[in-house]
Amino acid sequence: MPVRGIAFGGDGGVSRVELSTDGGRDWQPTTLGRDEGTYSFRQWSTQIAAPQSGMLSLQVRGTNTKGEGQPAEPNWNGGGFMRNVIERVQLKVA
Repeated sequence: MPVRGIAFGGDGGVSRVELSTDGGRDWQPTTLGRDEGTYSFRQWSTQIAAPQSGMLSLQVRGTNTKGEGQPAEPNWNGGGFMRNVIERVQLKVA
Protein backbone atom coordinates (compact mmCIF):
# COMPACT_ATOMS: atom_id res chain seq x y z
CA MET A 1 0.00 0.00 0.00
CA PRO A 2 1.51 3.38 -0.91
CA VAL A 3 1.91 5.97 1.84
CA ARG A 4 3.11 9.54 1.32
CA GLY A 5 3.25 12.90 3.02
CA ILE A 6 5.27 16.02 3.63
CA ALA A 7 7.82 16.90 6.31
CA PHE A 8 9.28 20.13 7.61
CA GLY A 9 12.78 20.39 9.11
CA GLY A 10 12.58 23.93 10.44
CA ASP A 11 15.81 25.88 10.10
CA GLY A 12 17.76 22.79 9.06
CA GLY A 13 15.84 21.27 6.17
CA VAL A 14 14.72 17.62 6.04
CA SER A 15 17.39 14.92 5.84
CA ARG A 16 15.38 11.82 6.76
CA VAL A 17 11.78 10.66 7.27
CA GLU A 18 10.97 7.28 8.80
CA LEU A 19 7.71 5.38 9.24
CA SER A 20 6.65 2.80 11.83
CA THR A 21 3.70 0.41 11.60
CA ASP A 22 4.38 -1.38 14.92
CA GLY A 23 4.05 1.31 17.55
CA GLY A 24 7.54 2.72 17.12
CA ARG A 25 9.53 -0.45 17.74
CA ASP A 26 10.89 -0.55 14.20
CA TRP A 27 11.32 2.32 11.74
CA GLN A 28 11.67 2.03 7.97
CA PRO A 29 13.22 4.71 5.79
CA THR A 30 11.14 6.54 3.19
CA THR A 31 12.09 7.93 -0.18
CA LEU A 32 12.48 11.71 -0.09
CA GLY A 33 11.38 14.04 -2.85
CA ARG A 34 13.33 17.01 -4.14
CA ASP A 35 15.02 19.18 -1.51
CA GLU A 36 13.74 22.73 -1.89
CA GLY A 37 16.08 24.02 0.83
CA THR A 38 15.83 25.27 4.38
CA TYR A 39 12.35 26.28 5.62
CA SER A 40 10.59 24.29 2.90
CA PHE A 41 8.43 21.19 3.07
CA ARG A 42 9.80 17.98 1.57
CA GLN A 43 7.71 15.19 0.14
CA TRP A 44 8.27 11.60 1.23
CA SER A 45 6.81 8.27 0.14
CA THR A 46 7.08 4.54 0.84
CA GLN A 47 5.22 1.25 0.51
CA ILE A 48 3.86 -0.69 3.49
CA ALA A 49 2.15 -4.03 4.00
CA ALA A 50 -1.39 -3.43 5.25
CA PRO A 51 -3.76 -5.97 6.77
CA GLN A 52 -6.78 -7.11 4.74
CA SER A 53 -8.99 -5.42 7.33
CA GLY A 54 -8.82 -3.95 10.82
CA MET A 55 -6.91 -1.10 12.39
CA LEU A 56 -3.52 0.13 11.22
CA SER A 57 -1.41 2.53 13.25
CA LEU A 58 1.18 4.67 11.47
CA GLN A 59 3.85 6.85 13.04
CA VAL A 60 6.05 9.21 11.05
CA ARG A 61 9.12 11.03 12.30
CA GLY A 62 11.47 13.43 10.60
CA THR A 63 15.08 14.37 11.19
CA ASN A 64 16.54 17.64 9.98
CA THR A 65 19.97 18.30 8.50
CA LYS A 66 21.24 19.29 11.97
CA GLY A 67 20.46 15.77 13.22
CA GLU A 68 17.47 16.92 15.31
CA GLY A 69 14.68 14.34 15.32
CA GLN A 70 11.06 14.78 16.30
CA PRO A 71 10.33 13.89 19.95
CA ALA A 72 7.69 11.37 21.08
CA GLU A 73 5.90 14.04 23.15
CA PRO A 74 4.91 17.47 21.78
CA ASN A 75 6.43 20.72 22.99
CA TRP A 76 2.98 22.33 22.79
CA ASN A 77 2.11 25.84 23.93
CA GLY A 78 -1.16 27.74 24.28
CA GLY A 79 -0.72 29.60 20.98
CA GLY A 80 -0.11 26.39 19.01
CA PHE A 81 3.27 27.53 17.68
CA MET A 82 6.35 25.36 17.26
CA ARG A 83 4.46 22.05 17.18
CA ASN A 84 7.04 19.31 16.87
CA VAL A 85 6.19 15.68 17.58
CA ILE A 86 6.16 12.24 15.96
CA GLU A 87 2.87 12.19 14.08
CA ARG A 88 0.46 9.31 14.73
CA VAL A 89 -2.48 8.27 12.56
CA GLN A 90 -4.99 5.46 13.13
CA LEU A 91 -6.50 4.00 9.94
CA LYS A 92 -9.36 1.57 9.53
CA VAL A 93 -8.64 -0.83 6.68
CA ALA A 94 -11.81 -2.19 5.10
